[in-house]
Amino acid sequence: MNIYDFNVTNTEGNEISLKDYAGKIILIINSATECGFTPQYDSLQDLYEKYNDEGFVILDFPCNQFGHQAPGSDEEIVSFCDSTYGITFPIFSKIEVNGSNESPLYTYLKSQKGFAGFDPEHPLTPMLESMLERADENYAKSSDIKWNFTKFLIDRQGNVIERFEPTTDLSIVEEQIVKLLRPKNVMEYTYKTQDTCSSEIKLNIDGNVVTNISFTGGCNGNLKAIPLLVDGWTVEDIEKKLSGVTCGRRPTSCADQLAKACRAAYEQQKEGMQA
Repeated sequence: MNIYDFNVTNTEGNEISLKDYAGKIILIINSATECGFTPQYDSLQDLYEKYNDEGFVILDFPCNQFGHQAPGSDEEIVSFCDSTYGITFPIFSKIEVNGSNESPLYTYLKSQKGFAGFDPEHPLTPMLESMLERADENYAKSSDIKWNFTKFLIDRQGNVIERFEPTTDLSIVEEQIVKLLRPKNVMEYTYKTQDTCSSEIKLNIDGNVVTNISFTGGCNGNLKAIPLLVDGWTVEDIEKKLSGVTCGRRPTSCADQLAKACRAAYEQQKEGMQA
């Protein structure tokens, strides 16, 4: 199981599959518009603008469970975020993140990463700890969300990698985002083609994301256009678009062979990670 198994509701009331974000680095937040941490929106928008082109997205889930600090309707929340902070990342319909009516997505997120404490250096930590302890002296033992702007970082395969409490400095969050966006273990792969114009395909693969595609030999035209078109796509998207594409000259096409090359590279990388 991973986050792609869940559906959520957008502010228009439409159900959205988180599979739509497959292959991206995701930061999931539970937000509020009247919280001491609400100014984090400014820095979060900066992060989104800075790294969105590299495959980073923020998914915002407003929640009114903490101090009733998100009292507005979905429409009012979106309007506030737009007018006050210029938010352009996706904002979803208001949800609950704890309790009997909590979102199944958050049930899963909390099962993957529990509470590990607030930043002791943050000025709001003493207040949060005192308030939570008065409500439940064992609060720290629970994986429940403690306050607004808790964050979960998701890798390109949909796995929960990190949980950040609202007191965590966003520079630390950014460091972890960059590590996932720019890993140092990108695998280079060469695939010998069969029954087509080109003789081999070279590519890089990181998780399920394919980059730096090049063909050796073959006809011109498509072999220049295809790498430009699909660079940065996931293996699944390449297979969906290119598998079975035919060629008028050979028994199989370079596009179809690229789909096979991507799948073979993905499987080899996965075997290497499991070894």
